[in-house]
Amino acid sequence: MKLAFAIPVFAAVLGTSSCNDRGSAIGHDGAEATIANETGASAPLPKDVIYTSRSLISGKLYARPSFEGTVLAHFDTTQQLYVLDTTNNIFVKARLLHDTATQTGYIPKAILPEQKQP
Repeated sequence: MKLAFAIPVFAAVLGTSSCNDRGSAIGHDGAEATIANETGASAPLPKDVIYTSRSLISGKLYARPSFEGTVLAHFDTTQQLYVLDTTNNIFVKARLLHDTATQTGYIPKAILPEQKQP
């Protein structure tokens, strides 16, 4: 009798947990990236991103455009950097994905490869 009651309860709990909305964190913009990935095209960049790059050497992401600023994150040459602003002569404003969270700060221009002018 207990087994007959436990099986439907287990099925209900399993069904409820599989329908929960936690896994849909991709959002509406994720569809474009998926289509681009499947077709071999490059994924569209967010509107505030000028270009993407990887650093030539490992570095630090600073909270303000200064080497004495607070270090927000360390990154290496394998991480993709999204360059947001290049108006400063020494630093660029950049965003990186760090430990499943995005961090926005400043990195030295010298550690990025030279960009070709269009």
